[in-house]
Formats: sequence, structure tokens, C-alpha cells
Amino acid sequence: MATLSMKNEILLVDDDRIFNLLHSRFFEKAGVDQSSVKSFRGGDECISYLDGHEEAGQTTFLVLLDITMPVMDGWDFLEELNSRNYRENILVVMVSSSVDGADKERAKTYDQVLDYVEKPLSQRFIEHLKTQEQLERLFKNGK
Repeated sequence: MATLSMKNEILLVDDDRIFNLLHSRFFEKAGVDQSSVKSFRGGDECISYLDGHEEAGQTTFLVLLDITMPVMDGWDFLEELNSRNYRENILVVMVSSSVDGADKERAKTYDQVLDYVEKPLSQRFIEHLKTQEQLERLFKNGK
């Protein structure tokens, strides 16, 4: 069973609570310790959490980021993230209902963005994430 190590977190950022709950369940089914999964209703909440995280520079975060949110949308979040000294510890998967090719291309311009997927995530995609080399430090293989 795969687990998330102590110094790694998955941050779900979506203004729709249902998607955050659904995506959290997918990670739970994949064997991720739920204490390592945190949900936020906007990019501003997530940035505040990261800024206040005492070990942000020593923790790896996988952020599943929606684009369209009030106050601070996904693009604003990525711009804000670029000004932070802990940005190298952040890996982002854009999770959006947008099928606009321009959004997908724009996502590729950010170093932290690993992938762009349409909502909702699937269990299959979570399993795919576990096989990604960049995420080795997030997931331990319990095979």
C-alpha cells in the first residue's frame, strides 16, 4: 500500500467542496494517509497556509489546483507562488473543467506544473501520479 511520508502533503485547492471531497477520497483509496491531505477553497487560503507552514522549505507539496476560483484563481496562485522561496518544493497539477487549449498551453509555461487534467480526477489518474518520477518523494511504494 502506498503512503505519503511525514514531510510531504497533498493540497487540494478548489472552491467546490464536492470536488475537494471526491479527490480526497481518491487519494484515500490509493492508500494516502488522510492527515497528509488538506483542502482549501481558494488560492489565497493555500498561499496563507504555505506561508505559515514552519517547514515549507523542507516539505514537498503536491497541489491539485483549480483555475476558476474567487479572490485568487489558479493563475494568480501560480504567479504568487513564483515570489516565494519555497516554490521549488511545490509540484502542481492543474485540475480544471476548462477544455480550452489556451489554458493547457499557459499551464506549460510554469515550471511547477506537472500536468493539466479535466475535472474530476479519476482513481486511474491518482495511480498514474504514483508512477511519476517527480513524485517519488511524495509516494512510497509498498510493494
